[in-house]
Amino acid sequence: MNAFEFFTPTKIIFGRGSLNQIADEAQKLGKKGLVVTDKGLMATGLVDPIIDALKAKHMNLEVWTDIVPNPRDVDIERGAAYAKDHDIDYLIAIGGGSSMDTAKAIGALMTNGGACADWTEGNLKYPIAPLICVPTTCGTGSEVTHESIVNNTKTLEKDCIWGRENSVTTAIIDSTVIDHLPGAILGSTGMDALTHAVEAYVCKAANPLTDGIALSAIRLISDNIIKAVETHDPEALDAMMAASTMAGMAFGNADVASVHSISEALGGYYDIPHGVANAMFLAPVSRYSVKGAADRYADVARAMGAGSTRDSAEALAIAGIDRMAELAEKLNIPKFSDIDKVNPKDFPRLAKTAAHADETADNPVMMNETDFVDVMTAVYEGRL
Repeated sequence: MNAFEFFTPTKIIFGRGSLNQIADEAQKLGKKGLVVTDKGLMATGLVDPIIDALKAKHMNLEVWTDIVPNPRDVDIERGAAYAKDHDIDYLIAIGGGSSMDTAKAIGALMTNGGACADWTEGNLKYPIAPLICVPTTCGTGSEVTHESIVNNTKTLEKDCIWGRENSVTTAIIDSTVIDHLPGAILGSTGMDALTHAVEAYVCKAANPLTDGIALSAIRLISDNIIKAVETHDPEALDAMMAASTMAGMAFGNADVASVHSISEALGGYYDIPHGVANAMFLAPVSRYSVKGAADRYADVARAMGAGSTRDSAEALAIAGIDRMAELAEKLNIPKFSDIDKVNPKDFPRLAKTAAHADETADNPVMMNETDFVDVMTAVYEGRL
């Protein structure tokens, strides 16, 4: 067994109604807070009761909503300047991965200074500003990871601010916030969580602790995602929220792999939502990679309830990958070729970005630029 590290400093408060504790948690962190969320979420009215609960305890708050689906360095840097100008002590992120990654990156600049590009080598000097995260989707896991994915507006690629210093103080996981989440978003973010869990398990950086968490997350998602999307059953929503956090904990202490190499390249260049990109490529990249980890993909299939006990490891692995594709189909995940902005002429550029991504080295099968072009072309043409 290889040596490994496992690091989870974030306090997790889980359960329907747990948002009632947010003011008590915020009071521990400082005198003035900055709520980081997006305009779309504000428009739904979901954020208002949270802010009202904080203000009822006489909390001093500002609100920052300059966020886009793939967080940009320029927006983050403006947010950090705003926090400095308004004497902010701590942050509260309410939203999906974009809000949480933005808040973590703002917190990093608040305590370390400089620009996003200064801190992409795991070189943060100081812990980020105290941060409470309230995830409002069941996909990202950012509330328990130690990284912020940042769109570099100069290179049109995704950078990463990472390290133990980039950790959330408290995560409040309350499934009531997704009671009315549209099925399309619930489905794509749920597939995002499935991708996190699958890649955490099959990647070369997996370890016994992340294995157990990842397989449990895969079971929860497989058993509950369709029910959650179709009925919004509270127990199914609870399961999806728990699985998302677990998957984040797993890949945050192992790694992801080539599905993410592609999805981050697509997000950086085309601004495709991360969950959608992962959902489109989970089955195809797994099918390409299965020869490097057939036994592990077979374990994934068992966790998904796919295949038969009489199947060989290879046959079972393929049954599990077929199940991933079926889920994407049932959840109406867009086809790669149906996204207007996608152009096969861009595939060599995207493949170069994907091939040089750090997580590519942990894929079960090493992929080069040609391999990534082949996979994207095959998916675009409906052959993989």
